[in-house]
Amino acid sequence: MVGPAFSTMKISGNDSTSFRTDVTGGVRIALIPERSIIGAEIDVLYSRQGTSSRKWVGESGTTLRFLEKSHYINVPLLLNIYLRKWNEDDEDESKIPRLRIGPQIGFCVGGNEVKEVKGKRKLQYITPWEPGSFNRIDYGFTAALSYWYIEVRYTFGMANVFKEGEKSTNHVISVTWSAIW
Repeated sequence: MVGPAFSTMKISGNDSTSFRTDVTGGVRIALIPERSIIGAEIDVLYSRQGTSSRKWVGESGTTLRFLEKSHYINVPLLLNIYLRKWNEDDEDESKIPRLRIGPQIGFCVGGNEVKEVKGKRKLQYITPWEPGSFNRIDYGFTAALSYWYIEVRYTFGMANVFKEGEKSTNHVISVTWSAIW
């Protein structure tokens, strides 16, 4: 599975964050009894997430903007529910609409922060083991709708993204394409 990811972080006390576009991709391991209406699956996904801010004027009158980019290996455990029964002519699950819901755990493997001051960008790489950086573990809830080879997924993060500072949580919408063999 591969596709675009639209992510943001909700940061308490900051309403200037917006979605940024990046990429997600990975593999799916499905545990679905043949012609069953319920099954389970585990995905292993690489996802580039983060947020960007609108430009604003700081206390010193300087124009500022920031981007946070983080890299995650996400592992959702999803209950797979078919929204109609299998017909005799159904060859595989791809043409049956499906709802997938369940918890997700993510492992931060790094990231970077871009600060733009007066139009000049400064890049700083961040590793999750540094003091004051990203937390290594992220967790949340995932819900997805799938039909044919397309899936639209929303992940609601519940863990604090940063080790210090205001409460911050990931929110990701992804649209993926996956071939089913």
